[in-house]
Amino acid sequence: MHYTEDDLILYYYGEHRRRVQVEQHLTDCTPCRALYGDIAASLALVTDPGVPERGEQYGLEVWQRIRHQLPEQEAPWWAVWTRPHRLALAGAMAVLVLAAFVAGRSWRQADPQVQPTSAATEPAPTPDARERVRRAAVGDHLEESEGVLLDFMNAYGTAEQPANVSSQQQSAADLISTNRLYRDASTAAGDEVVAAVLDELERNLLELVHGPATLTPQELDQIRLRLDAAALLFRVRVLSDRLRERETASPTPRNTI
Repeated sequence: MHYTEDDLILYYYGEHRRRVQVEQHLTDCTPCRALYGDIAASLALVTDPGVPERGEQYGLEVWQRIRHQLPEQEAPWWAVWTRPHRLALAGAMAVLVLAAFVAGRSWRQADPQVQPTSAATEPAPTPDARERVRRAAVGDHLEESEGVLLDFMNAYGTAEQPANVSSQQQSAADLISTNRLYRDASTAAGDEVVAAVLDELERNLLELVHGPATLTPQELDQIRLRLDAAALLFRVRVLSDRLRERETASPTPRNTI
């Protein structure tokens, strides 16, 4: 009985189930021992390929491969307010709400003895209602900001024809004042996580707005690397999802008994 080449190859790699028997057979069988010598000499010429080192742009390359495979987010019920023709109205409403809130607090602090005298006065919004409004507005803003950042990430240009990002810069500029408003509101509400993300988002938006309107491939890569290094897109998307989950979660029913 002689062992086949497949058996001897498995023995060479230490994967044969009867390794002891094969080893004993090779000691006693000259033809099999000669065949194994030829196989071992051939396999020894095959070297394992070395693992290449990861370059500085490894994270960017991975993101470029998987970002188009990420599932699209379902639009929430308030997504209609993120349309361009309603963004100005939404920002103005937010300014009026915050101005009324600040003015009300200042008035109460200046004259704490004044009490409402009209029985028909409508009750002020509860803190929970104000928080839900703030979270919904910030969630809309983060989704809009994510779209603008992705436009910069997906911009394409060549050395002969740099990418024109003037429209993306205009969209980013439209977000800055609203971002600052929501950041201040989140800080006042004690929401440090949201305030921190909005603060970093504002800094990056400012850099994009004040950068050149035409970008070479190298400059686009620098923008992608900066955004990837801060994981800004990831943080914006995660925070937006969390705010939407809080908004869509059913409120805890109050015990009226």
